[in-house]
Amino acid sequence: MEGRENFLKNLSDEEFRRYFGRCVAFARSYVQDLNEAENIASEALEIYILKCAENERIEQVLPFLLSVVRNKALHHLRRKSHEYQIQGNVKESLKFELELRINALESCDPHILYKSDIQFIIRETLNALGKKTSRVFKLSRFEGKSHSEIAEELGLTEKSIEYHITKALKLLRHNLKDYLPAIAVFLGL
Repeated sequence: MEGRENFLKNLSDEEFRRYFGRCVAFARSYVQDLNEAENIASEALEIYILKCAENERIEQVLPFLLSVVRNKALHHLRRKSHEYQIQGNVKESLKFELELRINALESCDPHILYKSDIQFIIRETLNALGKKTSRVFKLSRFEGKSHSEIAEELGLTEKSIEYHITKALKLLRHNLKDYLPAIAVFLGL
């Protein structure tokens, strides 16, 4: 437990909000219930914290969390489907919709962000932005650092950090417009 408490102290409020919000959005898009989505996101973060407390290295935090969310959402939807079958009084349209969500979630791979074509677009976009903006964005989105941590590390103001992140997100939104539905949750676009 001591390791877990130390890890929780190192997890900033901004990191928690960033991961939690994305996990909730991802879960809610399938379970369509905010309370259940928040429960699933909380459980995913709990698993992440426990793995870190056990000194397990997780290289890609957000895809890991979204994989956990995916599995928990699938479990929830399957349980709900089973309950509907037991009740026997569910309209066919509700059963069909639930089956569609289960099928969509089963085929979802949270690691899609790291496919080569998307990686290429992200890399080229960040290169086009310039070194400072690219560095700020990478520290924020890929290394999970807070605005204050980045400002301190690079000797910039927090307002400057916000400017660079906004600039990068605007160009990424444009360049990744064909992929946005699939990756919006991952990058916080």
